[in-house]
Amino acid sequence: MNVDIREAIRAELRERGLTHAQIAEQLGMPRPQITRMLTGQSGSVPEGWQKLLAALDLQLTVTRKDG
Repeated sequence: MNVDIREAIRAELRERGLTHAQIAEQLGMPRPQITRMLTGQSGSVPEGWQKLLAALDLQLTVTRKDG
């Protein structure tokens, strides 16, 4: 689940031509934090949420907002 979300975000960054440094600057976050989030070193979906979603046979997905 977390892998799919990270890959969707990485793909969106590539599509928009944004680097980790550029998105980090836009968000006011350190670039290493963005890199850790996108490589799975931090920023995972909490285990409790993962268990709840699994029990209900649901999954998180990333989609573009309308507008």
